[in-house]
Amino acid sequence: MFVAIDLDELTSRATALAAMNERDLSDHDVLATIRGIERVRRYLDAAEGFLLAEVDARGTTDHVDGFRTANWLARTCGVSPATARSRLDVAVACRTVLPATDTAVRSGRLCFDRARVLAGAVNDRIADQFAQLEPELIDMSATMTFDRWRRHVQTVAALLDQDGGYDPNTDVFNNHLTLTPDPEGTRISGTLVGDTALTVEQVITAVADELYRQHAQDRDACGDATPMPSQRTLRALALAEICRRAAGIATTDHGRVEATLVINLDTPDDVYDTDGLKRTGIDGLTCDMSIYTIVLNSLGVPLDMGREIRTANREQRRALARRDGGCVFPGCGAQPRHCDAHHVAHWTRDLGTTDVAHMVFLCRHHHGVVHRNGWNIHLGDDGWAWITTPNGNRRWCQRHGTQRCGPAPPTTT
Repeated sequence: MFVAIDLDELTSRATALAAMNERDLSDHDVLATIRGIERVRRYLDAAEGFLLAEVDARGTTDHVDGFRTANWLARTCGVSPATARSRLDVAVACRTVLPATDTAVRSGRLCFDRARVLAGAVNDRIADQFAQLEPELIDMSATMTFDRWRRHVQTVAALLDQDGGYDPNTDVFNNHLTLTPDPEGTRISGTLVGDTALTVEQVITAVADELYRQHAQDRDACGDATPMPSQRTLRALALAEICRRAAGIATTDHGRVEATLVINLDTPDDVYDTDGLKRTGIDGLTCDMSIYTIVLNSLGVPLDMGREIRTANREQRRALARRDGGCVFPGCGAQPRHCDAHHVAHWTRDLGTTDVAHMVFLCRHHHGVVHRNGWNIHLGDDGWAWITTPNGNRRWCQRHGTQRCGPAPPTTT
């Protein structure tokens, strides 16, 4: 039996609440209303679950619309496929193997999230034994925090499943991730378990901390009141940075090591042999090493290597890596493989060229910074760059992690 819900009264209350200014509500009214909404949500979840399990058992959506139940729910209600699948899985488990959970959900004692924990822990091998412990686990849910109770339920399931050896934390199929494009970007949702969850959490946290320190360092270095991102924003940026680093790892054919031969134009010709290799230190080269040549002028600045393309090619990136050593933004420690080749003169707006003499290495974060309104980066003939901040301050950039000393030149230089 479901607790009776007066939908007309509920609609009337919701309409009145929506029209009311929140300042007209007392603290007691606000809290009472939230509790009431949660209670109604539990009943609605229970009713939907009962009906989903029923139509799934009948095969109704397949007969009527040609869709499996979860696909029909996602298509009809506009929820994500993962959400639809989760709702159906819980509904079917309550109908088939979790009678006490079904009763608790229908009465409003147990919320959907806790029912999902029980549904995820049970399997055919332990269904009978699990059903005997089900009432006790439901009672415990009222006195334990969600995470602690969830771990307890999973431990009980693992102990019961001695023969099968089933552990939700090691079941690779319990890992799922959904990417849903929308007009604002991409929404990411899913669940990771076991070592996968631990690894992802630790790496995202570590990179988020790194980005926080980077923002704090930028603020101290530039002296500008730049806003600090929230933890949620830092975690999102960390995920993007991890993907960018993974995609930017350079590899060579057959895993060979790359070596760069640097030739200065003012070096006597007899220093190099017929292959352009410097005689000194040649014994250190192996037969399986890829060797590339970069030509530098007398200032140690790589020469231009073409301007017919918009994106720096592989050779130009090697030249930028040789000159800049990584991101040129003062204080940044990003390595060349994590950097973009930034056009000092914008390609479209300023008709800039893709020449090494007109580009600098910037990590993705600082690449975004210099594209903000009021920020500008400049590059001198000697290969040293400097930055102008929105408040007019000028600061030297760095090369190979070392910032140039002294005042930066005027913007017109």
